[in-house]
Amino acid sequence: MTRRRRAAVFLMVCGLTVCGLGAVAAGWLTWSMTRARPDDAGSLPAGVHRAVSGDAREASAPVRVHGPAGLDAAVVPVAARADGDLALPSDPRTGGWWSLGAQAGAPAGTVLIAGHVDSRRGGLGPFAALHETPVGADVTVTGADAEVRRYRVTARRTYRREKLPTDLFARTGPHRLALLTCAGPYDRGSGRYARNLVLYAAPRPGRLPRPGH
Repeated sequence: MTRRRRAAVFLMVCGLTVCGLGAVAAGWLTWSMTRARPDDAGSLPAGVHRAVSGDAREASAPVRVHGPAGLDAAVVPVAARADGDLALPSDPRTGGWWSLGAQAGAPAGTVLIAGHVDSRRGGLGPFAALHETPVGADVTVTGADAEVRRYRVTARRTYRREKLPTDLFARTGPHRLALLTCAGPYDRGSGRYARNLVLYAAPRPGRLPRPGH
């Protein structure tokens, strides 16, 4: 059985969660316990099943994500741990890209990038900015090919951590970007946040210059 097939079977049987055990076992508790739950808003991206017209670039693995309110983080590929959580980098300044999902600029599928909201030592990380990012905001994803791809946030949703939609982990369906981080309340006993915040974004036409050009 291939690695991809094993991951698909694991997903169907167990389901994946994000920001699980301890999101660095964190809790920037003052923030998380007083933070209001973000309201759901906007519409999920739909109808974009191919690369944006006129854009002939190949898809590429994300290496950086940038957006408003301080969202600016390196991104590395990640897989699932045995307990079903994404094996995100412990440093909240670095996000994790679900490497069995879609790449940036792919003709279909979800580019899933997740990051811890905080850490005990470092406080808030850049993914905390997702809580301040409004529907309509622009986000860019830089690929390993140094191309910068543009997306626009169309929806914000919160889910219980064990109830994430399975299509977030798919390589099929409309091409879109999904940005995830933890949301309160924080459970001191389990060292987990109860919810995940998800921002959905649709690809925008055109390209940005490569950094340094």
